[in-house]
Amino acid sequence: MSPIQLRSAQFSDYEPIARLHADNWKKNYRGMMSDDYLDHKVDTDRLLVWHDRLKDPNVKQIVTVAFAEGKLAGFCCTLLDDDPIFGSLIDNLHVCSSMQKSGIGKLLVKDAAANILAKSSSGSMYLWVYEANTNARAAYERLGGKNHETVLKESSDGSRARTCRYVWEDVQLLVQ
Repeated sequence: MSPIQLRSAQFSDYEPIARLHADNWKKNYRGMMSDDYLDHKVDTDRLLVWHDRLKDPNVKQIVTVAFAEGKLAGFCCTLLDDDPIFGSLIDNLHVCSSMQKSGIGKLLVKDAAANILAKSSSGSMYLWVYEANTNARAAYERLGGKNHETVLKESSDGSRARTCRYVWEDVQLLVQ
């Protein structure tokens, strides 16, 4: 495999990002989101979300894309200083299924941590993950994330699911 290349997302990346986002939800979120949403609505929903996010980006938003062999292999969307207690939010972190467990997710999390240290007023970060998404939770724990709380949160399809807040109190540990 060729080296992974990271760069800031551009507007022209919105379609491949949306496709990867939707594909991962379809594959991993069955039983957590409605079949109707995953089968008929998620593609359009994610396309609109990423079009808007990259056309007129929030000043506190950082989207990093990872490429392998010239193709999108993953992405991470971070919202700086999102929460006064927990710091910056990793709002989205996705790696294409054929590239999972290759270290791309770890690279993206470390890149998010470096951006947080350089551009945020806080040195902490957090993310939300479905309680039932045990593979992702295990990956976050391997990276030092701690499950701070589990709550019912509304999902993009309007349903509610048990969701865990994983916290990294000191992202400096991720970039060493």
